[in-house]
Amino acid sequence: MNWDEVRVRTAALHDRAAWDGGTRGPLPPPLSEAEVRDAERQFGIIFPEDYRHYLRTVSAGGRVRTLRRAGTRWVWEGDTHADRAGLRAPFPDQDAALAECERLWSREPREDDFPSAEAHRTAHRAWEEAADAADEARTAGAVILLEHGCGFATLLVVSGPQRGTMWFDGRATSDRVHPLPNDAGRPATFAEWYVDWLEHEEQPRPAEAEEEDRPIWYRWFSPL
Repeated sequence: MNWDEVRVRTAALHDRAAWDGGTRGPLPPPLSEAEVRDAERQFGIIFPEDYRHYLRTVSAGGRVRTLRRAGTRWVWEGDTHADRAGLRAPFPDQDAALAECERLWSREPREDDFPSAEAHRTAHRAWEEAADAADEARTAGAVILLEHGCGFATLLVVSGPQRGTMWFDGRATSDRVHPLPNDAGRPATFAEWYVDWLEHEEQPRPAEAEEEDRPIWYRWFSPL
């Protein structure tokens, strides 16, 4: 991958969008090697190689959330502490993680099973906390690179066997976290996902062509 070329293409596309009346600001500059290492040290991870090249050569943001320093800490623009807390944990097998959530959801405490309303409330709070923790664990080891609104997000896995691949958090409607497959049917790498988006944006296609050549970012409902 020629990341210098990707930067030129990204900058041209960014400038074209601004010329066409877009409201986006300047393309954030790349980060230095020292800055990337400082962020990695804080998060306790090493960024996947493709994303690392992007940060070093193309931009700290642009298509994806901007990675920036906020005081003495590194953050992704718009994220929360919870988004960064589990980055070191391995990204889980999604079928197993969903099964665990469904097991917990099916065990909601029933008031009839408790001697008092207070005992039921206590048990119900503990159940809610366990169910919420299991649901949050489904995206451990991944960072939100792009938010789509309504609870949907595109994720980059940074820890575990799927490290370096792109996934779509569709739990808002499907209760699933889906891989974004490349043309070979495997979860796409960051570079594959980004360059595919870049190519589709550089040469917009009619709707019928998009159906035949569906962008990777739009393949979240495609089975592997």
